[in-house]
Amino acid sequence: MILNLEAGMLSKRTRDVPADGIAMSCRVRLARNLAGERFPDWATERDRERVFVKVRDALHAEAPGFLVEPVAAYEEQEREVLCEAHLISKDLLERAAGGGVAYAADGSVCVMINEEDHMRIQGFASGLDMQAAWQAADALDTRLERHLDYAWTPRLGYLTACPSNVGTGLRASAMVHLLGLRLQGETEAVVRSLERMRLLVRGIGGEGSEAAGQIYQISNMDSLGMDEQAIVQRVSRICAEVVRQERNARIRLIQESPLVLVDCLARSLSVLQNARLLATSEALEFLSAMRLGASLGLFTRMKVAEVDKLILMMQPGHLQKVSGMVLNPEERDEMRAEYLSRKMTNVKLKC
Repeated sequence: MILNLEAGMLSKRTRDVPADGIAMSCRVRLARNLAGERFPDWATERDRERVFVKVRDALHAEAPGFLVEPVAAYEEQEREVLCEAHLISKDLLERAAGGGVAYAADGSVCVMINEEDHMRIQGFASGLDMQAAWQAADALDTRLERHLDYAWTPRLGYLTACPSNVGTGLRASAMVHLLGLRLQGETEAVVRSLERMRLLVRGIGGEGSEAAGQIYQISNMDSLGMDEQAIVQRVSRICAEVVRQERNARIRLIQESPLVLVDCLARSLSVLQNARLLATSEALEFLSAMRLGASLGLFTRMKVAEVDKLILMMQPGHLQKVSGMVLNPEERDEMRAEYLSRKMTNVKLKC
């Protein structure tokens, strides 16, 4: 009886399952190196500092509104916040002399300096607007090239520290939320299919990370033999197909397994409202279910954009920034649970 009732309530939403929100954000990254300079991992401290000054001066000339700072100028907690916001990588987070970051005030474009390559220019956009992300990164790349001599050859294109980036030096990626496919037991098949098409599938933290909360980063493997526009279009087209499959999985979940869906949402809401300790990975798993429910309009007083903010806020660096204190892991788990409990106080499941 309960199953039939829930199926009836949910079936009205089947036609309205949105594709919006499945693709959370996208990024286009351009790897660039300076001619005549050693790659960062082979360079001396003085070499890296010289490259930093060259890039900084070019940015001051072409992007005066950017904040340009050495990574060492940031406190450890501030570096974690930048990493969690994807403005710097975990690798750059640990670098000292010569490592730097520059970014626009709105966070739409940033440059990592002396990471694996001398520069990694990144453009960001919401949803699956990969064209906008590419145009932002490409425009800054073009302006910087007026002042910097790039390592480039007619036969190979842009030269990079990692052979997989040689050619265009371009990596296009999208962050997608695939909990519907997970609940239908279809995630592994989709991931294998993407890998057969030579796409990388990683977790929310990028290289080496797991897909906590069923949030995946999908990007191209190959940078050589295709032009930039073709790579961007291909990744965007394939990611759009993944979004379509996730939407279909959510529709089938409502039609065929409504109790599975409702149970997942109810359990997650209950834990978030009542837990006293929550690790980052646990919080992401439960917030993932909240995000799915919010996208389907099944929660009161909870929108997808609000869940996305909570996903970022629950990261260790952001959590400590909010508290204004340096917290040990157990203190963070306690604060995370308390914070989420307050946010979920008035949230209710509609079915």
